[in-house]
Amino acid sequence: MSQQNILVLSLMKEEYIYRIIQHLLSSMRAVATLKLVTRVKEAKAILSSNAPPTAVLAIDAAPTEAKYRSLNELLVHYAKAGGIVVFGCNFSNHFSPRSADSFFRTWGVPWALGDYHRTTVYLNTSGVSGMDLAGLEPSYSVKALNVTKVLPNSVVYSPSSSSRTQSHVFPATAVDTSQTPAAYSAIGAGFMGYTGDVNAEAPTTKVIMAMLHLPIDHVGPDETDWNAGTTFGPGGVLGNVPLSASLNQSNDSDSDSDSSDGSSYIGNKHGTARGILPRVAPTIPRPREAEVKARALRRKKVNERKKEAAEKLKEKGNKFFKVGNYKQAVDLYNKACKTYKPLPLYMSNLAAALIKLERWDDAEMAADHATLVDPTLLKGYFRRGVARRHCGKYQGAIRDFERCLEMDPNCANFKTEIAATKKERDAENRYKKSYDDGDSDVDSDYEAKLVFDLGRDFAPERTLHVLDCPSDSEEYQHRGKGKNVKLPCRYYNHDGCRFGKVCRYKHAPDDSSIRDELGRNVCLHFLIDRCKFGDRCWYAHENLYLPSNGWWNEENLGGWQELYDFVKQDMDHGVFDRIGSAMNGTADIWRIRENLDLLVDDWTNTAEGGSYGYSDDDDDDCYGSERGGSRRRFEREMEERSRNMGFTDSEVHELLCQGVKPWDDDAWDVMNALNSL
Repeated sequence: MSQQNILVLSLMKEEYIYRIIQHLLSSMRAVATLKLVTRVKEAKAILSSNAPPTAVLAIDAAPTEAKYRSLNELLVHYAKAGGIVVFGCNFSNHFSPRSADSFFRTWGVPWALGDYHRTTVYLNTSGVSGMDLAGLEPSYSVKALNVTKVLPNSVVYSPSSSSRTQSHVFPATAVDTSQTPAAYSAIGAGFMGYTGDVNAEAPTTKVIMAMLHLPIDHVGPDETDWNAGTTFGPGGVLGNVPLSASLNQSNDSDSDSDSSDGSSYIGNKHGTARGILPRVAPTIPRPREAEVKARALRRKKVNERKKEAAEKLKEKGNKFFKVGNYKQAVDLYNKACKTYKPLPLYMSNLAAALIKLERWDDAEMAADHATLVDPTLLKGYFRRGVARRHCGKYQGAIRDFERCLEMDPNCANFKTEIAATKKERDAENRYKKSYDDGDSDVDSDYEAKLVFDLGRDFAPERTLHVLDCPSDSEEYQHRGKGKNVKLPCRYYNHDGCRFGKVCRYKHAPDDSSIRDELGRNVCLHFLIDRCKFGDRCWYAHENLYLPSNGWWNEENLGGWQELYDFVKQDMDHGVFDRIGSAMNGTADIWRIRENLDLLVDDWTNTAEGGSYGYSDDDDDDCYGSERGGSRRRFEREMEERSRNMGFTDSEVHELLCQGVKPWDDDAWDVMNALNSL
């Protein structure tokens, strides 16, 4: 019998995985010929050849991605013709819930993603169609991303009624016995297999080989002992926790001895802060969680450094304020806000200094921001009331002083301010010979909360990381080079840009996207279900790495959709020039207020029968905005690139002149070489 040929697909080129699955690869090499392929063009050529492989093993989730759709369809065709395709190893680590339904539908199986946990599973003694189970372990503990809705004769392993989750942190709980970490189904004349094991367990090696119809009788034990964690000893001494020790300490899968009083539970038992719901951890772990934590640690250090510097500026400003140097105090409070972020206390102090300088409008805006972010800040309401009173906004000032009185009923000063403000209002109304009912004097904070509800993004445990303080990283500041300075880099926002700081395209955030915990720019159109480009979009289409308690996961999402649709009615382009910076948290406090005022004015004009919109000069007043003509050119260019694999029409023409097609793997390398000439 001739040796079998196995095609191993590694299109994500994650070389670290080879070391993790070396036991599987060495076991396969002992009984078969392996062909490792990292390029989609080569994979398609092999699958379409007159001598296709005996079986295919996909060790990453590339076939689930939209850009590899044609390859996945070719794999389905190959299986239906009698081939075997197995998805395993690092596949489940990148298997996104967003792509699961489409992926399984393409394969014609009713499967769906299930839970992610470690438990003990048992071999299906009734047998699995098309798969020899002889020699497989009768049971073993496995940490896996399970699948559900699998037919009984396609289930390789499944938990029993006594199986429990196994964790060092969370209490043992019952598991869904209808889910499986390993499934195998007939596809036409061939077969498709799935293993959700994320740790390359030794018994899973045999499962994958059995799915590939390879003999498993010579598979030896995996003697590699990986590190499962790190410990900190006295004096900060680091130590490694071997995987074997980690597994020996796991909860017994068949044990029901969890203490009823919860004394053995060592998980997160934190409550809520200021009525804010705690972040709920996803059932399925995020594949790049380690990278997120590393970035968060670096960001925390930067935030702490900047906050310390901002506190010094604030204290210095307080000293100048006390000696009557209000102008210098304003400068220092402003620097504190820019160094770290506009904390309510900084803004309230700024309002106090501006009041002393009789800059009433600016003082109102500063105090307005302070109360918007912290609705419990009494001094913020009082100072805004003073500023509004001097601006002639008597009704708003009275409401602010009344709020202060509600917070501190024993303060006679508030009653005095209310009486004095009403007296001034009545005097002005008598002068005008018409009494104002207050309808035209609307509290601007009501408008802000109605339209944007910005305070939530600044609240503890809900703050977007871009609001902590602007990043110092090169990627955050990188705005591209040359003529492509304003165009987002699709590679950076999707799979990563290998050109780094010399990339001609923009890595920095803009008004059409929001920064996630991996530093990618996520499409705002996508988050409100308004993106027409789909997989062709330059920005990331995934909210997995955005904070789980952001507006994109809440009921207020409908409010953003309505706002966008309203503005879109009379503005073909540049909607996010108006609202994007408020949605992603990058707008400075003054621009947020100005954009809100513009929106309120636009709404008023529309309600009165006027036309919605603004003059060309208004574009320059919006934070991060561009001229209307430039924005339209931007949209047209994006349309071209969405049609042409990311290239403009002129770039496609140039590539064709060089004998290169836009879908060739090296097309971007050629284009970058041409641009550098």
